[in-house]
Order: sequence, then structure tokens, then C-alpha cells
Amino acid sequence: MSGRAYGANSGQGGMSPKGETTPVHLRPATPDPVDKKVICKAVCVCSREPDTGASGQSLKQQCVSRNLRDLDRSMGWKSPYKSEVNYDMTQIPPSPIMRSASPLEPHPYLPGWIQKYWPGGKDAYPAGAGAVRRPDVVIVKDGSLPPTQDNIKSVVEIKFPPQERDREQEDDYARIAGSPDKVATMGPGDCDCSDDDANESPLRAVSEALSELGRSLRQLLNRGPVTSPGMGGLPLPPPPIVVP
Repeated sequence: MSGRAYGANSGQGGMSPKGETTPVHLRPATPDPVDKKVICKAVCVCSREPDTGASGQSLKQQCVSRNLRDLDRSMGWKSPYKSEVNYDMTQIPPSPIMRSASPLEPHPYLPGWIQKYWPGGKDAYPAGAGAVRRPDVVIVKDGSLPPTQDNIKSVVEIKFPPQERDREQEDDYARIAGSPDKVATMGPGDCDCSDDDANESPLRAVSEALSELGRSLRQLLNRGPVTSPGMGGLPLPPPPIVVP
């Protein structure tokens, strides 16, 4: 999913870290097994029990995004799985739009940010021109740092049938990540949902997947130095969140 895109005129604001944007040549990519397991947990439970819109429509993508965002919030915005961060595509490399008072937290109101930082405000930037992109999931190396290009491990777009891949969108995500090799598209077909617990909430499922990863990492650490797969410099995940 991509957020509303605005005109591509130059603007100020946001964060402009050092990084490189490489030429984009799209090729298939998949998250590593650890990241795939966490994302698949959210995909499976939201396929089974999606959010519901005002008119009764099934909102599966929104369910995934909401639960990953809730998990990130519960971890003090230090989860490695960032949900729907808006990126200012007028910057090189594209810059995440975060709260100035809390640089690990995505800015909650994009129109207000545009009105403040882009000359002319949102009226000067027509929707659909591609100046802002919002990937479904950005996986970072270190959850204690903002999701800038140098901290991005991969960008994942979630597609539920009958949605199809959007090549232009993926090209933009490669600009955000710095390489097409770091962009993946996932859906229910990429996950084994056969053992999904029908009584498990999405937030609990993803939280417990992270906690299981933490236990595995602690076992490895007890054997000697190791680089935490899929987590970069992030502290080990906390115990599962208690969900009523």
C-alpha cells in the first residue's frame, strides 16, 4: 500500500541522512526467515480476522499495519518492524517523515507536516505525483535509530488477493531502501497459515513471534559472540504483550 502521493517539487523538513540511492532494476526479493516469520504471523491472523471498514468492507492490509504499529508503540517505537512510515521522495535519499519531538515515531498527520515544511503547503502539491510514498513495512537494522536508508534492512509491501504488484511503486521503494534487492512483496501465498491459531489476536501473534526470536538469540549468545539475524543492534525483544 502506498499513502497519498504529493507533487515532486523540492521542499524542506523531515530528515535527510547520509545515504546512496542506486539505479533501480527490479528483481524478486524475500525477507530472511526471521523477518518472514514475524510478518507472516500478522498476515495469517489478519487474513482470518481482518479489520472491518465503516461500510463492512474487509481491511486486511490495515489490520497488518495497525498491529505492527501497535507493537512498535508498545516497544517505545523501537521495534524493527515499522508500519507505514511516510517518505519524502523529494530528498536524496528519500527521507522518513517522523515526529520532531520523537524521531523514532512516524509523523501522525502528513497533511500538517506538508503544510509546515513544503512551500505552498499541500495545495501546491497535487495528489498522485509521487512525492510521498508509504511502504507497508520497513524493517530496520537497529530499532533504536530512525528508519533512514542507512538503517533499512528491507522494505516489504503486503498484497492480499486480488491486489497485484505495482512496478512503479516498487521502483520507488527501491529508492527508499537504496537497492532493489532490499524490496519484497508478500501475501498469504508466501506464508503457511495452516497452523494459525484461530483464537490468537494479531498483536499477540506478532509479539510472541518476536519473543520467540529473542529466546533463540539468547541461546545463541550464551554460546558465544553472534550477530543478531534480522535485528541489527536492536536490544532483545521483550516478553509477549498481555492482550485481553
